[in-house]
Amino acid sequence: MTIQLGKMNSLVVNEIAYEGAYLTDDSGNGEVFLKKEEMPNDLAVKQMIEVFVFEEQGNLTATTKTPIAQLGDFALLQVTSINAIGAFVDMGIGKELLVPYNEQRPKFELSRSYLVHLYLDKASQRLCGSSNLNKFVKQEATGFKKSQEVSIIVAGRTDLGFKVIVNNEYWGMVFTDQVFKPLFIGQKLQAYVAKLREDGKLDIRLSKPGVAGSNELSDVIYDKLTQENGVIHLGDKSDPIAIKKAFGCSKANFKRAIGHLFKEGKIDLAATKITLVK
Repeated sequence: MTIQLGKMNSLVVNEIAYEGAYLTDDSGNGEVFLKKEEMPNDLAVKQMIEVFVFEEQGNLTATTKTPIAQLGDFALLQVTSINAIGAFVDMGIGKELLVPYNEQRPKFELSRSYLVHLYLDKASQRLCGSSNLNKFVKQEATGFKKSQEVSIIVAGRTDLGFKVIVNNEYWGMVFTDQVFKPLFIGQKLQAYVAKLREDGKLDIRLSKPGVAGSNELSDVIYDKLTQENGVIHLGDKSDPIAIKKAFGCSKANFKRAIGHLFKEGKIDLAATKITLVK
């Protein structure tokens, strides 16, 4: 096993000294230093330990803390300081991550949070961050099927909806009429392929297609009814804009969802009102 910089590693305790422990891979190769204050009380030689490995002053160093993100990940990270070489963001391990100025899109501001990709700088072999996401996310996708389940990370808002990173690799778009719950930058969700376009662009939907998707929206509407004392002043004759404002969905999807609730005997329907059956 090779020790992976910027990743969680299962390493072997090779030596315990006053200043800390020295770790190697399971073949005895490499050397990673774990500071004394990071050591578990019962740590022993030849014991396996799970650590995150990073570079500090030219040496491989380990921490038992779990980072917010690892090499290859995208994560929303907060700027803690800025100096002459770039900005530093909090990784949750007490060691900050450098985002060089030429990797900032836009230029970072202190205390603000940005969606960052963690990469290994080839010249310095140092773990760094970049918000220039187009360098790491592909525009054209291949091999996807309609209704396929995917993982997404919300990357930004546009006039059309939300730009998302699909399966940590491709750009996708969730259009406004497919959004029926709050979304925020850096949010990770399971979603579904609505369409793979001829140009390779991915359209993504948050709800499951077909009956399953209607059921999911039905749950959202039912929860809203319970919060509103059993009455919502929307129905199958209501204005589509009012429906979209309330639930972020099309009128057609709304009608399918409330129809499902009505068939289950959970609601009574009127032209512009839904009432919870008690």
